[in-house]
Amino acid sequence: MVNCGGLTLEGTSVSTLETCVAVRELNLCFDIGKGPRYAVGMDNVLLTHAHQDHAVGLALHIATRKLLDVAPPVIYLPAVILDDVQNLIHAWERLERRRTKYTLVPVKAGERYDMRKGLFFRSFPTEHSIPSMGFQVFEERRKLRPEYIGLDGPAIVELKKRGVEITDAVEIPLVTFVGDSTITPVDRFPEILKSQVVILECTFLAPEDRPMAKKKRHTHVADIIERADRLAGCEHLVLSHFSTRYTREDVKRELAAALPETLKSKTQILF
Repeated sequence: MVNCGGLTLEGTSVSTLETCVAVRELNLCFDIGKGPRYAVGMDNVLLTHAHQDHAVGLALHIATRKLLDVAPPVIYLPAVILDDVQNLIHAWERLERRRTKYTLVPVKAGERYDMRKGLFFRSFPTEHSIPSMGFQVFEERRKLRPEYIGLDGPAIVELKKRGVEITDAVEIPLVTFVGDSTITPVDRFPEILKSQVVILECTFLAPEDRPMAKKKRHTHVADIIERADRLAGCEHLVLSHFSTRYTREDVKRELAAALPETLKSKTQILF
């Protein structure tokens, strides 16, 4: 569990084993792993891609919520994998001789998707070995337009009665989840680094593993270090999805030795 200001990231992310990161304050989880218990209460699943360590628990998550008699989940996923995921869920329904309830929302990069009033996300393409995408979640607030600041209550009420729009929408970037990818999205979409919390995969650490990172389309810690200046805009940087070839002690030691001070002060680790 990682605390980042007002957000709590609960979950795990280990390459080839499981990735599911729940943000209880936002009622969502990024990926669903093996359908862990801590994610059952999350109404929204933002699925980055369909590798089993990120998605195999999808049908279980749906079925568990049905058994607990809670609202059917909403699963947002890359549009290109919609039919295959639908067929997968149908196969489990046939095997279990029961129907489940859920909503699959095909997501296209750059479009806005509202999860509830005042909370939405936009997706962006990532670079992995299969179709994948990342997510940036925003809070939307209304801010009084400058020309109306200082008016008393009755004057504000009168303007509203006349149908005058007195506020503007303000988008506050809360959290970015890149998912499995090379570092390319950081270069292509600098706006994703403006979130208060940025969650990046950091699968490979050892210098000799950098060619493997490139081959597998994952991120190496050197890729992150080279972009330290660009990461200065986020308040919290969370690194995750470390390869199983490293122990926890290896990860802590390598990051302590490799990260510049500007990143160390804001970086946390999610195993």
